[in-house]
Amino acid sequence: MHKSVYAVPILVAGAVLAAVWPAPAQPALVIDDKAQPFAPSLVGTVPDGIPAPPPVAVAVVAPKPAPPPLETTLLVDENLRRLFDYYLATTGEQTLRNIITAVEAQLNKRYAAVAAKDAKALFRRYLYFKRALITLDADTSLQGNALTIARKRLDVSRTLRGRYFSPQEVAGLFGWEDRYDDDAMARMQVQQDTRLTAEMKHSRLAELDAKLDPAMLAARQQPVEYLALAEQVAVARKQGADDAAVFRLRAASVGEAAATKLAALDRDEADWQRRIDLYRQALVPVRNNSALDESQRQVVVAAMREAYFNAQERLRLTAYE
Repeated sequence: MHKSVYAVPILVAGAVLAAVWPAPAQPALVIDDKAQPFAPSLVGTVPDGIPAPPPVAVAVVAPKPAPPPLETTLLVDENLRRLFDYYLATTGEQTLRNIITAVEAQLNKRYAAVAAKDAKALFRRYLYFKRALITLDADTSLQGNALTIARKRLDVSRTLRGRYFSPQEVAGLFGWEDRYDDDAMARMQVQQDTRLTAEMKHSRLAELDAKLDPAMLAARQQPVEYLALAEQVAVARKQGADDAAVFRLRAASVGEAAATKLAALDRDEADWQRRIDLYRQALVPVRNNSALDESQRQVVVAAMREAYFNAQERLRLTAYE
């Protein structure tokens, strides 16, 4: 489920954590990859950082493959962080306590006892780090889109890591992201340099491309490819393309699996827009009802929000009111 983002992070934390640390006192959840997904948004995905099982040849009688041995050493790397973020992305759909329990269940499946204990301790520190990032969002000196502000946000967030992780852990968890962000900052600087001609900018950007390893270059280019595909889909829909035609267009560009996920996103967005329209229509008589005072009106509107939207969706709602 990992997503490459062609942008400098704006220090918006990946999970909204509780103000008081909740102890995961309830019984551990049994995480079965063949069972129902942990949250609706994870339908059709598997946990990041967990290798997919190899394909098993179909046979009349096939012995059940032995489970892989548990890892005895904790390797702190990007895959481990992706596993953390995979479950943290369900905040709003799942409680923090359930998220913690699910992550710990996955760590127990992957690591032997000592390594699992270390991984769980690292995850708790990662949660504290995420919560600390939330407080930075209120810092007005870090708000804005200027290049200097973006650089300052990066520097502040990187300094903050030192409170929670060792240098080796920082390199393992954030090394790939740091290289990606530094490259993005360098590209922003080139694009915004008014002293450079278009040809000079093109040359500087090509030099930056040459410095990237193939995997990172592909990750940087992927969002551009998806934006181009989105434009092609928009044109096709204006010309009368139906869902089946759009699916074929996407499948030819990014494969059937990605096209299926994009179609699911289309359905989710259509459902979201339908409920937004209903909600806006329902707001009109409430706001025009002179028999309600402001406090009563707020109570009614709050009830309507809960009726139409879940907790995560309500975070998006202010942009539509």
